[in-house]
Amino acid sequence: MPSMNFPESSKKKKYSDNVDNSLIVDPSMYIAVPGPQGEPGPRGPKGDQGPTGLQGPKGDPGPAGRDGINGKDGKNILSPSEQNIGWARYDNLDRKDIRCGADKGNDGWVRFGVDGKGEFTNESYLPKESVSLWSNEIQKLNFKTLKIGSIVTIRYDVELETFSNNTEVWFRTHLAGADDHPTTYVGTLKYQFAYDLSMEHTIFIEGKGIQAAGGMPQIRTDHDAIFRVKSIYISVS
Repeated sequence: MPSMNFPESSKKKKYSDNVDNSLIVDPSMYIAVPGPQGEPGPRGPKGDQGPTGLQGPKGDPGPAGRDGINGKDGKNILSPSEQNIGWARYDNLDRKDIRCGADKGNDGWVRFGVDGKGEFTNESYLPKESVSLWSNEIQKLNFKTLKIGSIVTIRYDVELETFSNNTEVWFRTHLAGADDHPTTYVGTLKYQFAYDLSMEHTIFIEGKGIQAAGGMPQIRTDHDAIFRVKSIYISVS
């Protein structure tokens, strides 16, 4: 069977060799050079407009359509899990300084929460048949009264003060009953400053493990910094 020869892979060459080879021009290669564009020809005369045709007779009306199928009531269309929608805000009264950095917490992840005693705490719009979505006692998100299949959106509002330029910041919601945890890279804060940050996570209550265990907010920075927790918003659908 005849062998087939393939071109040598460019990965085996140095990057500089590939660049140099791409700049070599074969002198025997003919390069077509376009000539100058000619002047446009004269425009032809406009043709005469033809006569307008007569309007045809009006057609007969079509038969009436069939009645549609009765729609379902709107009780369960908001969520396939049949979870009632709602939201709450938990405001922090004691906005103490919390230290964070690569050597703080658990592998840099520092846990935080709110006391729920601030003047802007609001549970007026909790989902029906639900209790508080935040537990002050254990400092965790509370999913126990939510249905499996519910969608939970959380917004963390904090003030982060950096002591070094280019401090890298991450947020995470640790879910003890799940294999993966929603984790978000906030960014690299260029200057030493006190930054107001808002970070959102969406959590899907996929099983009883997440429902029972709840969630734990965490933050991680590569350089030493301090942060103060202002509030946590939690919405459910």
